[in-house]
Amino acid sequence: MLVTIGLVACGGGGGGGATVPPGASAANLQLQPVTILAGQTIADLTVSLERRSEPGPALLQGMLSLPPELSLPATERLAPATPMVTLDGNFVGSEFAVLCGDASNQVAEPLPEGDLFRLRLMPTPPRRPGSYTVTFHDVRAATSAGGNVPLAVTTLTATVVIQ
Repeated sequence: MLVTIGLVACGGGGGGGATVPPGASAANLQLQPVTILAGQTIADLTVSLERRSEPGPALLQGMLSLPPELSLPATERLAPATPMVTLDGNFVGSEFAVLCGDASNQVAEPLPEGDLFRLRLMPTPPRRPGSYTVTFHDVRAATSAGGNVPLAVTTLTATVVIQ
């Protein structure tokens, strides 16, 4: 259901792997690196909108892939970093689909620049210290009218260090 909502709201496109034409404004998303300290059982991976395009994205969708050494908690997997109408996530196979922004209102406000949401990460037992890569891929964005918003990149990675 989450994917169906996202596909309808995002108009079936959202940047894909296409490059942004010269002079066009592209939204730029970032994942922040994470360190899970010794004795710590959970840490947050922050997804940020570093540069908003015009028109700004009102809805963002993507898939999170984790290595086997990391997992998501059973509940409270997502937390908003800024107020938003829609922040939803669910597993689709072994990946975690995320939808954020405003999937409810026909005239939705664009997402603000800055931190958007946090994904709670935890080491998968048994804890294996090391450096691992988390991937947020197939990212796409849409305006409140359903138009595609160009993205600087549609696949983002972050390093997660487990101590």
